[in-house]
Amino acid sequence: MNNPKAIFVNVAIPLLIAITFALLVFYQNKIPSFLLGILPYVFYILSAIVMFISWHFNRNRFLFVLFPLVLIYIGFEFLPASKATLLFKYISIIFPLHLLIFLILSERGLFSLWGNLKTAFVVIETGIIIWFIEYPNPMILDIFKIKLFIFDTFPLSDISIVIGLFILFIMFSLILFNHFLMYNGSFLLILISLYATLYFVRVQNVIELGFIAIVLIILVLLIREAYRLAFYDELTSLPGRRALIEDMAKLGRKYTLAMCDIDHFKKFNDTYGHDTGDEVLKMVASKLANVGGGGKAYRYGGEEFTLLFPSKDVDESFVHADILRESIAKTPFVVRNKKSAKKIFINISAGIVQNSSKDKDPFATMKRADNALYKAKKAGRNTVIKE
Repeated sequence: MNNPKAIFVNVAIPLLIAITFALLVFYQNKIPSFLLGILPYVFYILSAIVMFISWHFNRNRFLFVLFPLVLIYIGFEFLPASKATLLFKYISIIFPLHLLIFLILSERGLFSLWGNLKTAFVVIETGIIIWFIEYPNPMILDIFKIKLFIFDTFPLSDISIVIGLFILFIMFSLILFNHFLMYNGSFLLILISLYATLYFVRVQNVIELGFIAIVLIILVLLIREAYRLAFYDELTSLPGRRALIEDMAKLGRKYTLAMCDIDHFKKFNDTYGHDTGDEVLKMVASKLANVGGGGKAYRYGGEEFTLLFPSKDVDESFVHADILRESIAKTPFVVRNKKSAKKIFINISAGIVQNSSKDKDPFATMKRADNALYKAKKAGRNTVIKE
């Protein structure tokens, strides 16, 4: 199960955007009329910007979410009332499912085979909706008349509410148990914003404000994703070397730094293969990520990691580093092949030092920690040396 703090962080930002726009809807009488008049242009411009950024950075799931959203808005804006009503009915069922599909599907290049299949899916999906708007099917329309609740859900149909609750349940489950929290949290709020917009569709400017909120949630998600790619290691999900350098620039007068290394990792890779080696790196990283004492773990490179303890002395930090070493050493790692499974144990060594007046910068402290790590290796490994 995911950490409650991580869940809160990843839900709080899109939730704040959604709440802000909800307040704008209910207090729009205080907004100057000329600003309300340009809302459609704001939606189109923001959508174009986000779709361009998505394409440029190969985050194409947002293209497949935003493009249909723009088409829906155009439909609401220009279709006759009877056809716009049909569009409302269909997208209240189809678009939430569309969101879930593109949340679950992994990223692929737009012009790859998977990208072409996704494009074809969206084209077919759009074509089907247009067909049923132009040529309404009485059997399908009867589905929207089915009553499942004793309370009134108008203008949403009961069947759309059931589908929405089902998708909400899946997204809540993903937030609790899936590690892509940033995406899961944002898509959950996109879904909630969509249903709130559709439910209050008769309120003036709610479509514009609701759809702009969705676009902004996606834009913020793109910015956060760009930060993650720049500062976090893709394999282990730990902050990378660039993040370490940034954090070292913000250190105060006292801190402790540890350099850690997986023992005999090259031999392990040669014996079991790089794929298994990657799994070991992820296992060790997951342990290091839970370092106590206010410490923070980074992947420095290869099989080497860094622990940074701001405002902590070496004795206190040593305790937490040694707890990690012992926890990793006692955690069995299972190596599987086609015929059998073998249980092995992974060890790490670490050198830990506190900064001193002789260190001209944190990199000098890191060099001393690296020397202490070398001593831990010479001392027999699976140990932490402090200096």
